[in-house]
Amino acid sequence: MRYLGCSYGYLIFSDRRHCHLVDVYTGTKVKPPKFQSESNTLIYLGILTAPLNSPNSSLILFSRISMLQWQVGTNSWTEHPHVGELIHQIVLFKGQMFAMDFVQRLHTIHIAPELGMQEVAVMWEQSMLIGLHSKPWLVVCGDMLLLVDLSVSMDQLFGFPGTFQVFRLDFSVEPAKWVKMDKLDNWALFLTNDRRNPTFSCMNPERWGGKSNYIYVPTKSEDFDEPWTAIEVGQPVPSSTHRMSFSSAATAHCSPLNSLWVLPSLVYGVDQ
Repeated sequence: MRYLGCSYGYLIFSDRRHCHLVDVYTGTKVKPPKFQSESNTLIYLGILTAPLNSPNSSLILFSRISMLQWQVGTNSWTEHPHVGELIHQIVLFKGQMFAMDFVQRLHTIHIAPELGMQEVAVMWEQSMLIGLHSKPWLVVCGDMLLLVDLSVSMDQLFGFPGTFQVFRLDFSVEPAKWVKMDKLDNWALFLTNDRRNPTFSCMNPERWGGKSNYIYVPTKSEDFDEPWTAIEVGQPVPSSTHRMSFSSAATAHCSPLNSLWVLPSLVYGVDQ
């Protein structure tokens, strides 16, 4: 089976006939109806719009030629043609789905009155366009939509380190604009190399022994004492960590399932 993503605690897979949802905590499986067209063989990304037990919850899948929607509880899929770049990542922010494609264009995805996608006009800072960059991450952080960029440079001490830079999307101007943030204040962010996996933010991480203004990424190597690495915003990411955690960022959609963060329901506002 092909791994498509993780959403609301469910791993999402597909084979030639079906999509499969597997609860990470209980192992419970949900099987939506069979696919109705051959486009399913090209599916590469999936996301739930809400928890499965929520009213009007839908599963959205992306193939190279179309978007597919299954409204939970129904017996069929809705398909809408999609012509454009592959979708890199999707996040849910203030009741809307925002998607970034592989050339860093931002889009909104709407379900009603019909399934579709529309590009969002966004202005980039000049510093975001200069230098060598990995594919960025979208992260929802409270009432902010953030873009986290890992830029790589030459340094005599660290070799080829990366540096995390964080930008907030300012919707108060038109077109919207990415504005650089020097600090995350009392927030911590959680990323994974694979953009099919969700990103998270956490306020006041000191409550559980974490650190504010830090970015946490899973660590693949067994040589480390902890299964993650914590990197302060603006500080160099050593080249060894950069190669280990982010070397396959450009091809992650084609790779097997890697380490990812899965957090319980409190992340989604169900519990305090």
